[in-house]
Amino acid sequence: MTKISCFGLFSTVFFCLMSLPTTGAQEIVFEDRFEGNLKPGWIWLRDNPIARRFANNALEIQVEPYAENEARNVLVRPTDFLGKGTFRIETQLTCIDQPCTQYQQGGIYWLQNGRVVFKVVQELVDGKLYIFPGKIPVNAETVNLRIICNGDNVCAEYSQNNESSYRRIYEGKLDVSLSDQVGLQCWHGPKGEKKPWIRFHYFRIIRDAN
Repeated sequence: MTKISCFGLFSTVFFCLMSLPTTGAQEIVFEDRFEGNLKPGWIWLRDNPIARRFANNALEIQVEPYAENEARNVLVRPTDFLGKGTFRIETQLTCIDQPCTQYQQGGIYWLQNGRVVFKVVQELVDGKLYIFPGKIPVNAETVNLRIICNGDNVCAEYSQNNESSYRRIYEGKLDVSLSDQVGLQCWHGPKGEKKPWIRFHYFRIIRDAN
């Protein structure tokens, strides 16, 4: 497996497209279903309150025309679970509006020192929706995304909303950092007045029991 320091290294993507059922006991160590407010521990980066809302039992964020580390309304929390076992970081998202801009995306992001170093996202490329890393084509507006980590080992998984199990699409390693954060964000929206929205139904961190 290969160290991950930037998205250029995603050429070493590991594809495992078989279904991966969840097994063994699990413990939910954090869950936010976005029921009108945020649970303690979240931090907004580049806060823009007018471009987010709680609606439809979810958190909805407008996809503004910023790229990567300039994205607005980045919602993060510290990864205080590193070195304590195997953890699953999960969300479900829905594209409320049809994606319309090249590289428009949303999902789970891993930050080190305030910069994105890893992600699992739904992204529009050349008019088609894919899951990255891996550029896996999807035909569903709603997808489930997951990062699994154990120490510096990390992998990305996804499922479409009508599937009962996840597919693994990447395995690798993260660089060691003293300021890791994980969370939700979206970027590369269109310029102009009409900007699409992405709905995040929940965010949770689950510990696999040993």
